[in-house]
Amino acid sequence: MNQTHKGSTANPRRVALGIVAAIVVLGLIVAGVYLFSKVASVAVVGVVGGAVAGFVASLALKSYEFRKQHEALIAEKKREVYSRLLAPWIQTLVRIKDGKAADDMLAGVDLSGLYASSFDTVLYGSEAVLRRYVEFRCGEEGRDSIDTLRNFANLLIAMREDITGQKSFLSEEAVLRTFVNLQPEERVVLQLREYAAKVLAISERLPNDSAAKKQGKTTAT
Repeated sequence: MNQTHKGSTANPRRVALGIVAAIVVLGLIVAGVYLFSKVASVAVVGVVGGAVAGFVASLALKSYEFRKQHEALIAEKKREVYSRLLAPWIQTLVRIKDGKAADDMLAGVDLSGLYASSFDTVLYGSEAVLRRYVEFRCGEEGRDSIDTLRNFANLLIAMREDITGQKSFLSEEAVLRTFVNLQPEERVVLQLREYAAKVLAISERLPNDSAAKKQGKTTAT
């Protein structure tokens, strides 16, 4: 009788202990799953973020490379066009130096090649190059050999700036002395005219700058 009572008392205890143990195990499992999900989510976010960043960086690099290749192709095309444009005039440099008039310069020029290269220059050349070429090709009435050479030097400088995409600080004299032997008196005249042209350009720009500043102040008020 006593043994039966003790056995019946132990069974509820065992059941309670089993339930507690099950709850503890279940809690550990839930905690483990929660922690694993947190760690996994961080890892997934890191992997996804890294993949996205790598993809964006790859696109940016490809875009930069494509832009540089495009610029290089355009620069090479312009170099070819400008070289063809200058080729007919190379043989006239001696004539210019000898004091030939602007109309006489055309005597030694291949007009068919000149016209073809002029069309290409209109299509591919910059506006600055076109303006400088017109100044060299036409010129003002009564232009002497020094001014003709100055126009040619400015044309070369404009072409250099267009191809490289950078402003050139070369002087007209520095450009001309690469292929023309100038006498001392010619160098003096060239330097004086180049200096006078720079002063004139600055004086013409000052009124425009002042007007722009006044307009900006009026707009601000």
